[in-house]
Amino acid sequence: MSDPSLEGRVQVGRHAPSPALRDVAMHHWVGRWSFPDGESHTTLLLADPCVNVVFERGGPHAGSRVVGVWTKLWRRTLEGDGLVRGMKLRPGAVQALFDRSAHLLRDRITPLTEVVSEDVRTLERAVLEPDDDAEALAALEGWATSRLRAEALADASLAVAIAERVTADASIVRVEQLSEVAGVSIRPLQRLFRAHLGASPKWVIRRNRLQEAAARLERGEATQLSALAVDLGYADHAHFARDFKNAVGESPAAFRARLSSTC
Repeated sequence: MSDPSLEGRVQVGRHAPSPALRDVAMHHWVGRWSFPDGESHTTLLLADPCVNVVFERGGPHAGSRVVGVWTKLWRRTLEGDGLVRGMKLRPGAVQALFDRSAHLLRDRITPLTEVVSEDVRTLERAVLEPDDDAEALAALEGWATSRLRAEALADASLAVAIAERVTADASIVRVEQLSEVAGVSIRPLQRLFRAHLGASPKWVIRRNRLQEAAARLERGEATQLSALAVDLGYADHAHFARDFKNAVGESPAAFRARLSSTC
């Protein structure tokens, strides 16, 4: 969820992965921020079903970590000067890099040292010390490529493909539909999502629809909330409003009004 009031104090960039990682990583990302003493900004994010590998320089969050699928509203307060570089994995790709079930990472920020056996201090220096993003991300790329687990790629690729189908096809609003188009019965589909995405198929479908709702509201495309609810596969506006508030922390109407007041 964007905030037009930051006026350049927060800078975020995305970088495409190399061909070797294209099936595993969505993109690499870099964030920088700078706030005067006494000022801060709390960023809010309606997260998608992705795992992030994150490296941060300076401050109380310095070091490396794995951020699992976040089923709640993500909140992070930025203050002072900071730099963070990371890799966003495709939904379902976590086991291509780590021998860890995705559900064990869900709603957790886990030090990278608890997920991998090797010493990560050299990697942290290689990713965080350079001022040049390309140099830093090349080090991250090399490390990730060396960790690709050939024995896990088949199941991970299946999970990625099914998760991406949910994102690409807005007509999929029920688990039964996804099971049919994926050619996987419901119970195995649920087990696949638990192991590789860390969340249920129902949650992934709902989260994608709510992200679409938030994006349309941000762009000013949803003038009628009841029509938006129908477009997203909800039987009624009340159900949509309840899910949206549970995920975002405010109703669709309040969310739209707040965006209008800051533009």
